[in-house]
Amino acid sequence: MANWSGFLKYLGIKRQTNPRKYLYRLIWLGCISVCIPVVLASMVYYQISTDRMEKYIQTESDSSLTIMKDRAERVLQEMEQESLQLANDPLIQQALSGPQDPSGILTIDILKKIALVKNFNSFINDIYLYNSTEHVVLSNEYGSIALNNYKYKDNIEKLLASKRPTQWTQLSGREGYITFARLLPLIGTGGHQGVLGFEIETSMLSKFMETDTVLLTGDRELVVVKLNDPFGVDRKPGVDLTEQTAKLKGIAMIKASDQGAGFFVAEGIDGKPAQYRFVKNVFSRTYVSVIPEQVITDQLGWIRKLMVMIVTVFVAVGILLTYFTSKKAYTPIEKLITHSRSLRVDGVEQKEDELDIIKESLDYLSRETQKLESYMQDIEPSLREKFLFQLLSGDYTANQTLIQDCGTYGVEVDCTYVTLIVDAENIYKEKRFLPEEKGIVAFSLANVMQELLRNHGLKGYVVPYQGRGVAILQFKPDMTQQTMRSLTSDYVQAMIEAFHTYLSFEVTVGVGRYYPYVADVPVSYKEADHALQYRLFRDAEPVLFIDDVEHGKKQTLLRYPGEWEAAIMESLEQEDIASAVQHFRKFTEMLQGSQSYVFIYQSYHVFLSSFIVSLEKQGANVVDIMEHNLFGQLRSKQTSKEMCDWFEETLFPLYLWLTRNDREAAGDSAIQWICKYIVDNCGSDLSLVHCAERVGVSPSYLSRLFKKKMGKNFLEYVVETKIAEARRLLKDTDQSISEVAAAIGYSERNFIRVFQRHTQMTPGHFRTLHR
Repeated sequence: MANWSGFLKYLGIKRQTNPRKYLYRLIWLGCISVCIPVVLASMVYYQISTDRMEKYIQTESDSSLTIMKDRAERVLQEMEQESLQLANDPLIQQALSGPQDPSGILTIDILKKIALVKNFNSFINDIYLYNSTEHVVLSNEYGSIALNNYKYKDNIEKLLASKRPTQWTQLSGREGYITFARLLPLIGTGGHQGVLGFEIETSMLSKFMETDTVLLTGDRELVVVKLNDPFGVDRKPGVDLTEQTAKLKGIAMIKASDQGAGFFVAEGIDGKPAQYRFVKNVFSRTYVSVIPEQVITDQLGWIRKLMVMIVTVFVAVGILLTYFTSKKAYTPIEKLITHSRSLRVDGVEQKEDELDIIKESLDYLSRETQKLESYMQDIEPSLREKFLFQLLSGDYTANQTLIQDCGTYGVEVDCTYVTLIVDAENIYKEKRFLPEEKGIVAFSLANVMQELLRNHGLKGYVVPYQGRGVAILQFKPDMTQQTMRSLTSDYVQAMIEAFHTYLSFEVTVGVGRYYPYVADVPVSYKEADHALQYRLFRDAEPVLFIDDVEHGKKQTLLRYPGEWEAAIMESLEQEDIASAVQHFRKFTEMLQGSQSYVFIYQSYHVFLSSFIVSLEKQGANVVDIMEHNLFGQLRSKQTSKEMCDWFEETLFPLYLWLTRNDREAAGDSAIQWICKYIVDNCGSDLSLVHCAERVGVSPSYLSRLFKKKMGKNFLEYVVETKIAEARRLLKDTDQSISEVAAAIGYSERNFIRVFQRHTQMTPGHFRTLHR
């Protein structure tokens, strides 16, 4: 410990002369402790607010771009369709290809047709038709006029010279208008004979889409630009947005880009950085949304001001609280200094200086605290558990060390001990836990076992060990074997019922032999573990005493049922799963008759080897076989039921899947089956692991195969399928939103959020549009 007087000198405390300097130091230290967290929290909150604001602005920009695109496409495609219908009109076809009309009746009919189309669409300012055979222009504005007298003769000649069947363009002398021109006739090899033009007033079209929308025409494309911001800040009136927008470098970059959509930052109209978002379609039209970054900065200004105000208030409150708290805390220090002169404690030397007395007293208390902590650590349950782990694993080779540790942790030596192992069945197959969650399962088992141990009045210890629950029971040395077994059986039966009732666990309990010395506990543990191995042919018995299973072994002739193995393989080669299952059950019955765990376990491995050899003979790919790690899966099965289920439900269907097709064809079949399974069960909780087990492949392999075949990952396909089913239910049924959500396996809240993200509208809005 550092010198106390030096520490006081560093703090500026002069003993008994000016003690208030220590108070001031406390105040400043407290103020700094308050201010730093407040400032850091404010910075974090400001950053979070900034990110949220930017995301909001980006969302609004995307929404504005989508709305503008939908509106513009509806209007532009409608005009293109009207142009095509008018070009195919028999009157116009007759005027282009038939004889001249000296009576003028045909011309009047065409003018009426043009006027009808123009009046039907409010965006069209004028429609004109040029017939090169008669050199006459027919329009709503001029009627029938010779080409040489037509005011925009140069524009007609320019359109004829372009050689493009259709185009959106802005013609000279027609500022404020864009023209959709179509060369006539639509088919034929005799050369173009005319031009059909639709003249659109850009101000009307811009007003229909959104304020500050600019239309730009290029060599081959039409660019629609929305100069907006999500907070409605209007621009100055009278500004020629079209000319300024056409000069933007960002627009030129978008025209030159080969990408169908994108986002970047470039200079805006005001000369400051702006965010550009664009999307192109197959009709050579590009839609652009431009938001000045100054908008984001302006909107974040109130956040900065609010942060400064909050920091100021918190710092002021912190200073006041620190002052009064420090002053209050300093008063007991003064009293302690006064009282320390008369302090007398064994082990504490009397000092001349009062602060040295306090220091010596604190050192004495520190030493006593360390002694107490050392004592408490010796009796902590965690240390006792470590001791029991060492005992079960057989790490104690010297009896003297074992007896010493038993005394340290309060474990009696001269008692009769027996070890019980509790193993939960099928919890991983039922998807309640993952294999890596063995520790959680063992902890749950141990908690119930410990509670029942106290309720039955038994003595002993319970620990979670190697993914299972382990109990070490203690009995008095003079207790009879029959009594100890009866008490053990009652405790085991209570455990089985409790696990089934409260945790829905089906468990199997292995019980070792009773030994009169603590050093034999690891022997009893190994015997209990060995008893559990007999589940391979006695899995109907929830309690396995080592004495019962070993004394009950039959001395039978061990013979491998090769004839049933051959029958199974023949059935599989003929793709008869039902017969293969029947033969396999006969195979299993013969193995269980041996009553030998080693023989049964090795026989299953021999059978699996023959299974793989048969697969190779049938032309299955060795890489595909290795992908499934069959021997690793077999080693994880501990009971007869687990073995049979694995062979019948996983291995035999896998045989057909691997032998029917090559790797690519098998992958296509599996993916097709899974896609149909997802569509048929979209209301269930679908997982990659579950589907992988259904087709008999590993989840990682299925994930890679699904992405390769479908172009999207498994989760994306599941969500799209659920949304498609929701759309159908919203359009074709009267189910409520919550009922639709339940039908596809979502809560109402999650359903609305996912549906809106995929369709850009709420379920209610979607139903309104389609009902």
